[in-house]
Amino acid sequence: MGLLIFGYLIAHRLDVEPLLSGPGLGIVISTLTVLAISRVGIDVSFSRIIIAALALLLGIKVDIKGKIEREKILDFGMIAISSLLGLVVRSFYFLLPDYRAADTWFHASKVKMIISTGTVYFSHVPGYFSAQIIKYPPGYHALIALLSGFKGENIIYGMNSLRIFEILYLPALAYLVGREIRREIGIFAALLTNFSALYYYFVQYALLPAFTNYMIFLLSVYFLEVAMRDRGIKISIMLGITSGIMAVVHPYQYILFQATAFFTTILSKNRKVFLTQLILSASVFLVFTPFSTEYAVKGILMNPRFSNKDNPNFLISILRYSFVDNGQILFGLSLILALILSLMRGGSIEKGLSLSFLLIIFMMLDKTYLNIRIPYLSAVWNSERAFMLTTPLIPILEGIGLNYIFKVKKELAAIFLVVGMMISYPYLRIEHLASESSYLLDPEVVDFIKEVSRIAGNETVMTACEFDSGRWIPILTETPIVCYSKNISEARYLYVDTRGAGEIEVYPINIVNFLDRRVVLFRDGLWLLDLNKHGKPTGDVLSYYHTNGTISYIKDTKWFVYGWVNKNYATMKLRLKGFPYAIMIVNTSSILFSTSESFDRIEIRISGKKGRALEIYLDGEFIKRYEFKTEYGDERIVLKVRVDPGMHYLILYSPNTTYKIPIGVKEIMLKREGP
Repeated sequence: MGLLIFGYLIAHRLDVEPLLSGPGLGIVISTLTVLAISRVGIDVSFSRIIIAALALLLGIKVDIKGKIEREKILDFGMIAISSLLGLVVRSFYFLLPDYRAADTWFHASKVKMIISTGTVYFSHVPGYFSAQIIKYPPGYHALIALLSGFKGENIIYGMNSLRIFEILYLPALAYLVGREIRREIGIFAALLTNFSALYYYFVQYALLPAFTNYMIFLLSVYFLEVAMRDRGIKISIMLGITSGIMAVVHPYQYILFQATAFFTTILSKNRKVFLTQLILSASVFLVFTPFSTEYAVKGILMNPRFSNKDNPNFLISILRYSFVDNGQILFGLSLILALILSLMRGGSIEKGLSLSFLLIIFMMLDKTYLNIRIPYLSAVWNSERAFMLTTPLIPILEGIGLNYIFKVKKELAAIFLVVGMMISYPYLRIEHLASESSYLLDPEVVDFIKEVSRIAGNETVMTACEFDSGRWIPILTETPIVCYSKNISEARYLYVDTRGAGEIEVYPINIVNFLDRRVVLFRDGLWLLDLNKHGKPTGDVLSYYHTNGTISYIKDTKWFVYGWVNKNYATMKLRLKGFPYAIMIVNTSSILFSTSESFDRIEIRISGKKGRALEIYLDGEFIKRYEFKTEYGDERIVLKVRVDPGMHYLILYSPNTTYKIPIGVKEIMLKREGP
């Protein structure tokens, strides 16, 4: 709230829309404050005092108008509805930042390093982490450190609070950008924001700085529109600072903004605004980004390509995802209409936004077919990352398209909008719920990590360091970690997370190799083992993995402890499509279970590539070799083997198994021989 009030006071002094632009301004200037005091060597925690003092100074003799026009009240109401719809579509369901993807942990780690050292520009990195983190643009991390109150245990809550705030705030920014063209465009864009499929694309949440930059991008476009109309130096300076902070958060969205600013100002013959903001924003980037000159040089020379993203199939699939599938067909038609008509008869802003979108499409075509190195544009990693830059543009363009329909027939525009929202709602809701459900860092896990810290204290805990919650230990606590290796004598304790990291690379630690170690702490698939002591699985372990005869992937993924993709929604959509199977992505995988009864045989419902061989072991003993008879059909394997009460594990072995050539297990049934 302090940042929002701070931003409101700044916006009021600039004579821009204070209620709607103020929140973004508060975030931008607060981030700049943290960066600036850190650059001059002052501890970042003092930024709170400085921001509070600046807010008090700005608040002196503020003349706040008490009267708001009726039209604005209606528009504010529509924006409030748009923001509420963002929560409705997402079913008010938001978990803490995940551990599924490396990005979230990477960014949280940088925040922790800022807090621990008191500076954004730290030089020491813990042994378990890559030194490359020093070079990463620090804008997002400076903001999260501030929102966390410069306390490590609050980092995940700061990240999540910002994410939810952005979801609520993006419709207001879309409205501001659209309103500067025409009021109806602003209203359409606000409503469309939370129904635009690309906002739900599975990587959006993991790439948290990118999501923050969508907000700063729209704020920058709004200031660009105002600067072109107002031509005042104050707005041009604020435009330069805002777009500069965008570059310090991450350069990719900044590249697209510069293209938008270039097209728009050239078409309106207002080059002064473009040059002013370019010089100021580049200066902000050069001053506040570590190794900024290295970034600048690399941006000219780089032209990375990824075969899995830079190909015609991906190009078609991402366009279908965004404008055809997920109930987007009507909005997709609106976007096409906007691109055609805005280039034919639109103003400079409409043309600038349309040309920016088409520039991204050209970049994707270049990555896929031409492979021409274009300075800075080619530096964007691949077609996926390039297309994601269009995320904040799409609702604006679709709003422009709806406005053209609105001018011809209001009822038809209303039908496009309402029907489009209705048919897209169930798809987008599922996208969000599935993506959130793959997040495995929740309050229970946080409590477990804190308990681990209380037990281990300052002793080093060994963990996977990737694809698991254990790597959050040094972020949420002061307990040190070391990465898992063959030399397990490096640490006394071993932290294992068997819940299914959900990545396309296998989790490094197979729990079945450590069942003879003493269990110090166990909770719902999370283990803390004492490597120096031997022991047997405890009662809570046996209870958790207990089965009465059926191990069903549909009912619970807990038994699939090693070598499976259980949580990654994107991979589940792509592999074994249409089959509700646990996906085995590595040569050797493990299934852990316990029984309180005896059984005489095991039946496995399984799916795989025709002709591939599979070897099955129970508790380390070879049981059967099986060859798949169909191409990913539903097959049944029967194992005649005695299963006594207690803890057991199945090992499935099949060479050359990957996420591209997986094996699927749907159900395992333990049975007794009948008469």
